[in-house]
Amino acid sequence: MEEPTTPQISCVSLGMVILDEIRMANQPPLLNVIGGSSTFVTLGLRLFATKSLNPGCLVLAGNDLPSSILEEIQRWHMDHLVVLTSPSQPSSRGLLIYSDSTFGPKTFEYTTPPLRATPDHLSGTSLLTARAFHFFGTPAEILTQVPRLLHLRQQAHVHLPPPLIVWEPLPAACTPANLASFQEACKLVDVFSPNHLELSALFATNGEPQHRNEPLLPTLERWATSLLATGVGPRSTGTVVVRAGADGALALQRGKPSVRVPAYYAHGAEAVVDPTGAGNAFLGGYVVGFLREEGSVKDALCYGAVAASFALEQIGLPGSGVVDAGGWGRLEEFRARVEG
Repeated sequence: MEEPTTPQISCVSLGMVILDEIRMANQPPLLNVIGGSSTFVTLGLRLFATKSLNPGCLVLAGNDLPSSILEEIQRWHMDHLVVLTSPSQPSSRGLLIYSDSTFGPKTFEYTTPPLRATPDHLSGTSLLTARAFHFFGTPAEILTQVPRLLHLRQQAHVHLPPPLIVWEPLPAACTPANLASFQEACKLVDVFSPNHLELSALFATNGEPQHRNEPLLPTLERWATSLLATGVGPRSTGTVVVRAGADGALALQRGKPSVRVPAYYAHGAEAVVDPTGAGNAFLGGYVVGFLREEGSVKDALCYGAVAASFALEQIGLPGSGVVDAGGWGRLEEFRARVEG
């Protein structure tokens, strides 16, 4: 695909940047591990950055942000990095406890009040001009923040086509009681992307039980189709992208066949160390793939699967050298595998 003639910001995440303390059995704790949905979405974007299509990054920091953390973020060489520091609040911090050494069952809790990004944090910055925006929140937040973002762009005289709006739901909001709110909020976004657990939590006890012997992906497809029937996107032309971990990912649009790709790594692959953040990284890859490949959902899914693979291979983020090398070679190999 041809690159844009002028530099553009691919996407900005309005998720969170969190400093994690990670505890595992019989090991000393890991401190100040960079996490959060925004961090890993930006990883997916950065793996496929070019001179003319580069990610934007918003970091809401507290008064205790270690200089080493800021230096690590700066090593990603992003031209559109905005760090907003609160002098009166600590950074967002969380405690992640794994119950064993397999990185399986885990618990998470905030140890400081979380700093949540909103469109107003983008006001007066170049980040408002991004071609896409990633939201991580509840239906109520989407219903207020998406119109606010579009209003801020209008106020700033951003004379560009409407941005791609991608919504990753807050897991705790995914309950059958909130289904009507989700249906309403989906009308404002171009991509709604729950993972398989979030989609199951939204539908499984709402008269749509998963049959005991029914395979996972057909069940997810049925539920996603139900959302499409009530409308996704301002003109019902949006996409539901379901991230299903080791079972891969699928995308559905109204009136079109579903599209599926496998996960980059098969279940039980030795290269998989920690799944934390992989779904967020997938969305970053999906967005940049969608922008680069002229709206091809299948290509976008391939970018997403590759981006997720980089998040899986270690605890936290890959090193800056890995990020700088990008995901292009791995993307070429995975596309060939998918086509084969």
